[in-house]
Amino acid sequence: MSFPLTSSFRSLPSHFAASFLVNSNSAKLQSPILMSLPQNPSSFPRHISRSFTRAPANSSAVFRSNLRVRASSKTPNQATDAKLIAISSAVTITFAVANRVLYKLALVPMKEYPFFLAQFTTFGYVAIYFSILFLRYRAGIVANEMLSLPKSRFAAIGMLEALGVASGMASAAMLPGPAIPILNQTFLVWQLLFSAVLLGRRYSFNQIAGCLLVAVGVIVAVTSGSETSQVLSGIKLMWPGVMIASAAFQAGASIIKEFVFIDAAKRLHGKSLDIFVVNSFGSGFQVVKELHYFHYFT
Repeated sequence: MSFPLTSSFRSLPSHFAASFLVNSNSAKLQSPILMSLPQNPSSFPRHISRSFTRAPANSSAVFRSNLRVRASSKTPNQATDAKLIAISSAVTITFAVANRVLYKLALVPMKEYPFFLAQFTTFGYVAIYFSILFLRYRAGIVANEMLSLPKSRFAAIGMLEALGVASGMASAAMLPGPAIPILNQTFLVWQLLFSAVLLGRRYSFNQIAGCLLVAVGVIVAVTSGSETSQVLSGIKLMWPGVMIASAAFQAGASIIKEFVFIDAAKRLHGKSLDIFVVNSFGSGFQVVKELHYFHYFT
């Protein structure tokens, strides 16, 4: 018999299970056999059954105690987990690509109304996020102390995301489709910079070098080719700058979200803040800020 943990045969205290096997025909089995079980009985599921079998009449032994221990250890199916991760990743990438394509298609007829499109999109986020938040609150997943966290940080998140969405849609309406995902790669550069400044993070040389390679790749992608075949050929320099600024606003919002999670772990005494609390209130303040910007920019 083998167990997931180490077993040994030695003298043990009285609280360990013991099996006594008595047989007059075998002189070697006159002493009790002690088998130790792990110190933590709950470390693996086990089923123990004990029965007494009466010996035949011609046997010198009165009874024999049969102790049967059946142990099992459930390990996760790594192949199934890997398949699930692969499927989830493929679905996420598919939806992300579809979102970008529809994002650009929606801006074709709404080229002159980017702020309206930004507001319409944000209202959809608010309806979905708060609906899910309400269901999770009723289920007991979201606690009252999570909802009572300071709202000033959510307001800052909403303000930055409103600026990011509005400026991103305004510039995307003026940029060619391939330039949008290329310029959005600057999000990584901004995120590394803001996390170092606001969160005090320190990065290795390899990480910084990788970030700089991303920035160089963006520059090469938008400036390579002849003057007439460049990605940004015929586009005013202002619009790529607005798109890069949009990535900066969104990176700043993501860093503040990270700070909110870190601070909430201290306020909630180690409990994890539900992500729908952050997304719901952040989107709510985003709607308010977009209405405010819409009043000034239209």
